[in-house]
Amino acid sequence: MSETVRIAVRGTNWLGDSVIAIPAVRALRALFPGSPITMLAPANLACLWELEGSADRVVPVPRPAGLRGARTLIAALRRDRYDLGVLLPNSFSSALLFFLGGVRRRVGYATDGRGLLLTSPVPVPRGKRLADPRNHGGHARRGEAGEGAASAFEGHQVHRYLALVRTLGAVEADPRPSLGLPASLLEQADALLRARGVAPGRTVVGLNAGATYGEAKCWPQERFASLARLLRDRLGAAILAVGGAAERERAGAVCAPLGPDGINVAGETTVAQLAALAARCAVFVSNDTGPMHLAAAVGTPVVAVVGPTDPVATGPLSNRATIVRRETSCAPCLKRRCPADHRCMTAVAAEEVFAAVRDLLPPRG
Repeated sequence: MSETVRIAVRGTNWLGDSVIAIPAVRALRALFPGSPITMLAPANLACLWELEGSADRVVPVPRPAGLRGARTLIAALRRDRYDLGVLLPNSFSSALLFFLGGVRRRVGYATDGRGLLLTSPVPVPRGKRLADPRNHGGHARRGEAGEGAASAFEGHQVHRYLALVRTLGAVEADPRPSLGLPASLLEQADALLRARGVAPGRTVVGLNAGATYGEAKCWPQERFASLARLLRDRLGAAILAVGGAAERERAGAVCAPLGPDGINVAGETTVAQLAALAARCAVFVSNDTGPMHLAAAVGTPVVAVVGPTDPVATGPLSNRATIVRRETSCAPCLKRRCPADHRCMTAVAAEEVFAAVRDLLPPRG
């Protein structure tokens, strides 16, 4: 579009959702190439959007904002006089913020009772959920060779974000998020690994044993520990355990039996630093959670252990990803805590995940 408008985007609140939303934000930039875009995102995710680069300005939003924080944001929105606001979250509060902030055109999905706050409420897509047989039972590659970029991920959440932007105009977009990293950030990651005793050229495998959403998404900690030993003993790999501050103890339990071959950085990194460390991993093994999507976006091969979630809708958006799961009658249940015996995750053996990692590694010369 040749029209120049002032655009505000309310980013999503979680790392995984934010990575999945990258193609939609790039599509918005393609639709309005000359328009200034401001991204409002949680403070811990601001660096992600600064790295991504589609927004001209990134405004950190504290969580929870509180009354004083909300007043400050509303005043800033009114001062900047935005013509268009795109709401990526489905929350009532995000729509209320743009309504009170005087954003003239407010586009978002008509969910959470917020339709009256939007000038352009968009019905939630009713696209069918596809049961991809390649992702049920055993392990299977995502985006097999020969598939088109879009069809490989049909039914994924990424298309909901893209569909929202396409209500503003037709635009082509690759649904696979990608994130370029500056050399300085990669050099910091290299320096950290050297400081922790990783020799240059040694294979590093990333492990993300936690999940913010809840315990149901977590492959058992002892299985991650068994996998770590297999990777060290059979492949000579160093293990990089990542996660948030709340997951540091879990990551430490995975690393403890490895001695200096286990490196626990959980709770020590920003999102940008985590992205750089993931980029230095030969393979990244994760539950279905934010760091999984981040690793895929920086181009690292990913092994995702999936149980209560739907890999068709929220799996890694990469042609170099393997999903390991066991088909059970109760999955996907999408529950935070398993009310039964967690069979969807406990049925996955460490040897099976090890085989998936080995298959993604380059041949050893």
